[in-house]
Amino acid sequence: MTLKPDIKVMRMIKALDSSTRMQIVNLIVNTSPVSFTGIREHMEAVTGKTISKGTLAYHLDILVQGNILKRELSRNPDRTYSTYDTTEEAKKTLIALGILIEQEKKEQATPSDN
Repeated sequence: MTLKPDIKVMRMIKALDSSTRMQIVNLIVNTSPVSFTGIREHMEAVTGKTISKGTLAYHLDILVQGNILKRELSRNPDRTYSTYDTTEEAKKTLIALGILIEQEKKEQATPSDN
């Protein structure tokens, strides 16, 4: 049997080879869909640094090309808005690789009134 790399998975791994992109993926996986502005504000709050629109667009493009994120554009006469969500394929692959771990939300026990 001959083994060869799965190109789609290799692209995903390469796209995640950045702490900035991992932070973006973590945000979007847990709160998707997220607007470009929402991602930028979150990254600035987390890092304490200003992130330029060009730098953020660069990182998002790599994640879209790696099939980790999907971008949806909505237009109005004045502006174009981008929102980002995780692809289902990426979620499954990242969970299988152990990069993402599914966690059940624990319900908080409320004391009963007796």
